[in-house]
Amino acid sequence: MKKLLVILGPTSTGKTDLALILAKKFDGELVSCDSRQVYVGLDIGTGKLPSGRWKLEDGNWKKGQGFWEIGGIRVWMHDVISPKKQYTVFDYVKDANRVIGEIRERGKLPIVVGGTGLYLKALLEGLPALAIPPNLKLRKELEKLPLSQLQARLQKLSPQRWKKMNDSDRQNPRRLVRAIELASAEFISEESLRATIRGGLNTLKIGLTASRRILYQGSDERVVKRLNQGMVEEAKRLYKGGLSLKRMRQLGLEYGVLADYLDGKIRVIEGDQGLIEIMQNKIHGYIRRQLTWFKKEKNVYWFDILDKQSFPFSDEKRKNFPDNVAKMVAGWYHQADDTKN
Repeated sequence: MKKLLVILGPTSTGKTDLALILAKKFDGELVSCDSRQVYVGLDIGTGKLPSGRWKLEDGNWKKGQGFWEIGGIRVWMHDVISPKKQYTVFDYVKDANRVIGEIRERGKLPIVVGGTGLYLKALLEGLPALAIPPNLKLRKELEKLPLSQLQARLQKLSPQRWKKMNDSDRQNPRRLVRAIELASAEFISEESLRATIRGGLNTLKIGLTASRRILYQGSDERVVKRLNQGMVEEAKRLYKGGLSLKRMRQLGLEYGVLADYLDGKIRVIEGDQGLIEIMQNKIHGYIRRQLTWFKKEKNVYWFDILDKQSFPFSDEKRKNFPDNVAKMVAGWYHQADDTKN
C-alpha cells in the first residue's frame, strides 16, 4: 500500500464524517491534522466527534491510547499530549509520520483529515527554516546544558551550520540554542518530505468547500450544538484540573472565548456580545483565513458540499455527495501505485 488520502478544507464541511465513510469503503484509518485535537481533554470544543453532516452507519465511539475509535474506525493524533504542554508543528510531523507508517504496515489506507493548513503543509511538503517557530520544549531542555555540550550537539546535528557560525556565535549560548532548534526542525521537515513525496507515496487530495454563507451557517449551528453538548462545562473541568486561563487563551478560538467567559470578561451566553455571538464571529474569521490558505494548496480535487454543478458527477443528487467522492477515490485507489514520485 503506497497510497495516502488527504481530506482537507475549512471547518464545518464534514471532513471527518466523509473520511469515516471512505475508511469503511477502503479499509482505512484516520490521522487527524488539527493543531488542537492533539490535546487531551479538548474534546467538545475541537470537534473530535463527527459533526453529523453525512449519515454514518455506526456512530458509536470510544477512546483508546492516542486515538479514538468511531464506528469501528481508528482516528489517530487525538489525545497525544496534555494541554498544559506545548506541542509544535514539528512534534506533529514526527508523530504523524510514525502513525502513517504504522497504518501502512498494517496494510490499511492512511487518511489524513484536517483544516490546520500549516500542519498539513509541513506533513506533506516540509517547511523552510525561516518559517520555523520557537520550540519551547526543546529550548527548556537545551537551556540546562553547558556551552561545551551545546557546541558538541550542534556539530553532531549539523556540521554545515556549525561551520557557518563565526567565533562569537559559537560562544553565544542563545545563538547556539536557536541553531540547534533550526537544525532539529530541518531534520524533521526533511524526514517528512522523504517519508511522503520522496518515499513514493501516491497522494490524492480531496478538498471540501462551500460558499462563505453556508460555512458561516454551519459553524454557527455547530457552536450552539457544542454548547448543548457541554462545552462550557468542559472548559470548567479543564480549569479546575489546572489548565490556566492564560494557557486556555493560547489554545485559541473556542477556548480563548471560554477563558474570557470563565474570567468574567464575557458575562452572558446569549444575546449581544454574549459568548455565542463572540465565538461565532471568531470562527467566521478563522474560516476566512482557512479559505485564503487553501486557495494556495496545489493538486486538490475540490468538491462543493452543496452545489451539485461543481461535482464531477453532476447527474447525482446532492444527498449522494459521499458516494460521488467515493467514486473518484475508488478510481485512484484501485490503480496501480505510481512509484516514480
